[in-house]
Amino acid sequence: MALTIYSALALSAPFNTLVAQWQSQHPDIPLAIRWHPSTIIEKELNVGAEADVVIATVETLDRLTQSGLAEAGTRIELVDSPIGIAVRAGAAQPDISNRETLIQTLLAARSVAWSEAGASGVWFSQLLKQLNIDTELRARGTVIPAGFTAEQLVQGNADLAVQQISELLMVEGIDVVGPLPAGTQQAISLSAAVLSRAQQPERAQAFLSWLKTPSVTDVFNRFGMDRRD
Repeated sequence: MALTIYSALALSAPFNTLVAQWQSQHPDIPLAIRWHPSTIIEKELNVGAEADVVIATVETLDRLTQSGLAEAGTRIELVDSPIGIAVRAGAAQPDISNRETLIQTLLAARSVAWSEAGASGVWFSQLLKQLNIDTELRARGTVIPAGFTAEQLVQGNADLAVQQISELLMVEGIDVVGPLPAGTQQAISLSAAVLSRAQQPERAQAFLSWLKTPSVTDVFNRFGMDRRD
């Protein structure tokens, strides 16, 4: 029986490598991963969806454990995932080295793509208000309900895409400019836990233990993520 996992989209890029690593070590335990923004994961679990493991933002895990949907005693802190900006492959890379150049770059773009369903999009929406450019950016922004914002670059709908760097890297035909600069960055922190309705709690616990091993940490690091303890 497959181990069913609800996971935040941010981990989909490193898991392209990690699934094979897990299967080589646990050939009898296939993984069935449902990739969604944390907001959607929470909604689905709240209306009765079942799985063995959940990986989501710290805030989402807080609520899931408080409501009893996730087992608090199994919770692990996983990674911090920075938010970055991407352009279409081969396009000139703008300056986002500090707060002021970031503002200039955002205002100069024909359109900026972000997703308000994901944690990075929630933060970016708040950031635009802090930078006092919310009205201007929204007037010509490409705001998607969910999914990979960098696809809007490839489709020609936007000049810049904002999302967690690991999510940007899931799309071919783009270049990551870099992370948001100091003073505007809000790395997304992810946690994991066994769900209270888990059909395979022991295997789920083994999976969580594996997520903290050095070989898994190395893969996360390749995608700009920092281990949380």
